[in-house]
Amino acid sequence: MHNSVMPRVGSSHEMAPNPEDLTITNNHNQLHHVVLQNHSNNKSKSNTLNSQRNAIANGGELKLTILQMIFEALGLRNQAQNREPTSKDIGTLIMLGFMFLLFVISVTGFFVMWFTEFYNNTMLENLILAKDSETVKTWLNPPSKYDTLLKAHIFHYPNIEDYLAGRADKIKIEDLGPLTYQEHTVKDEVSFNDNNTVTFRDHKSYKFLPEKSSIREDHMVLVPNIPLLTAAVHVKRFPMFERLSVAWIIKQYREPLFKNLTAGELLWGYEDKIIKLKSLGMGKRRFGLLMSRNGTSVDSVQLNTGESDINQYGIITQFNGMPQLGFWEGDECNRVDGSEPTMFSPNLLQNRDTVNVFLQVLCRKVPLHFEKEEIIFNDIDVLRYRTPLDVFSHPSENKANECYCKNVDICLPSGVINATRCYNDAPIFPSFPHFFSGDPILYKDFDGIQPNAELHQTYADIHPRFGVPISGASRVQINIMLDKTPLLENKANRLRNSTILPLMWIEITSGEYSEDVLHDIYFSTFGLDAIQLALKYGTLLISVTSFSLIVAGVYYFNSRREEHLQHHLQHSKSAAELEALNGVPVGGFGNMIVQVQHIDMPVPLAINHQRQASA
Repeated sequence: MHNSVMPRVGSSHEMAPNPEDLTITNNHNQLHHVVLQNHSNNKSKSNTLNSQRNAIANGGELKLTILQMIFEALGLRNQAQNREPTSKDIGTLIMLGFMFLLFVISVTGFFVMWFTEFYNNTMLENLILAKDSETVKTWLNPPSKYDTLLKAHIFHYPNIEDYLAGRADKIKIEDLGPLTYQEHTVKDEVSFNDNNTVTFRDHKSYKFLPEKSSIREDHMVLVPNIPLLTAAVHVKRFPMFERLSVAWIIKQYREPLFKNLTAGELLWGYEDKIIKLKSLGMGKRRFGLLMSRNGTSVDSVQLNTGESDINQYGIITQFNGMPQLGFWEGDECNRVDGSEPTMFSPNLLQNRDTVNVFLQVLCRKVPLHFEKEEIIFNDIDVLRYRTPLDVFSHPSENKANECYCKNVDICLPSGVINATRCYNDAPIFPSFPHFFSGDPILYKDFDGIQPNAELHQTYADIHPRFGVPISGASRVQINIMLDKTPLLENKANRLRNSTILPLMWIEITSGEYSEDVLHDIYFSTFGLDAIQLALKYGTLLISVTSFSLIVAGVYYFNSRREEHLQHHLQHSKSAAELEALNGVPVGGFGNMIVQVQHIDMPVPLAINHQRQASA
């Protein structure tokens, strides 16, 4: 038995290593390398956590940019793995933020344009008569290109002498005209009030247009002697002594019942002896049917500017300083709260309801009924309103007119209105031209009266967005009633008492629009409509597009996050397989610091000998 002596560690008598010994040694070296690497990684993590804890403990903050925090929230940045987002990620995020902002704005615009009246109300603000605004400046002194036309038709009585002498069965009447005038209107004596109203007087001037007229102003006409017929009514109301003296003076003038005048004299005035009488003419020297229209009006008007309520825009609130008239019976007929004829609140037109217009020539409101939607001037849509046929009907046919037949001396058949109190007790009875829609008894003694709806009915073509009449015709006829008082003696023997004698009828229309005016109308119609449609469908398109891009951006970020997650899992799996291969459990050392000392330990000889024997 041999005694074997095992050399001590570190002895110089070491034996040559066996190949298996090399394998064991290599495994030990690999284990030593893995442990040290794991130790290094754990130490790095530990140092990072410790540095973070120390920074917070020392009152510091872990500083991250807003962009980094956003990417961490989206899962595109892992601070522990020090993975930063790419430039494509940043660009996509910027695009996503911009699309979100655009989506919010477009959706807001979509609801505003589709479900509110914000756009229309913004356009209507341009109509408001605010002091010193551009709208007011145009309203106070409009350009001449917007002037209206006044067309006067005079009733000529060519055979009245034969009729009065019994040589004719009917009174022949000729409708002469029109005499056409360019009517320019500006506002005078303007005062803006604290209650969102404006007070003014119309100042009108006229220019004769012979090229648009069928007769000239010097054309001779035979017409009723209006001052004489008016004096006959007034004189009978004077006290006895004054009545006798004034009647005697008038008889000395030998004024005829019908008088020859030029068309211009009848319209714009001529000197008359009866008018010069102080008790009748109140100091005036001239008389003309349209004299009161030329120059500044004697009537003042107050209307609502629309500043506090656009629905009240253009509504008359006072006439000659009074909120009500004193001509008729009851408050309803004396109210002046109709629209000024040149402006209507667009909101009142939306439901196609009846609108009321206050006409100074009639001293009353006149209703306008919606008739139909019409197309004029090459595809411009307008709302056509007309006066109803029964507007001047007898109360037995239209009960709304009862108050116009009370508080007056006489209520005549349908077709005329007693406006004597409106004209200082002059026997003036307005009607539609040619007694349109009136009782035929009014003109049974006349030859030449031919009522026609297209020629004689009042209508207005109103712009639906702005409430401005851009076409139409306001038509009214002035008549005088014959009162057979002693002043007339035997001058009207054959004429029936209370006969209505037509004097003239006038028609106020829009002028012939120039290219500039038509351009303004087209832009206000099609331009603003096109802008509205573009905003409505533009906001809808942008909303859908931006929402689609937001969905695409979110899908992109989700895909990137899934990609990062898959990459992280793949990396973890590879690390786990490597650790398992080397015999070290994954995370087996945790955060422990393991120190390994490598020892080169030779295998004992006996063991080597035994291995060789078994081999």
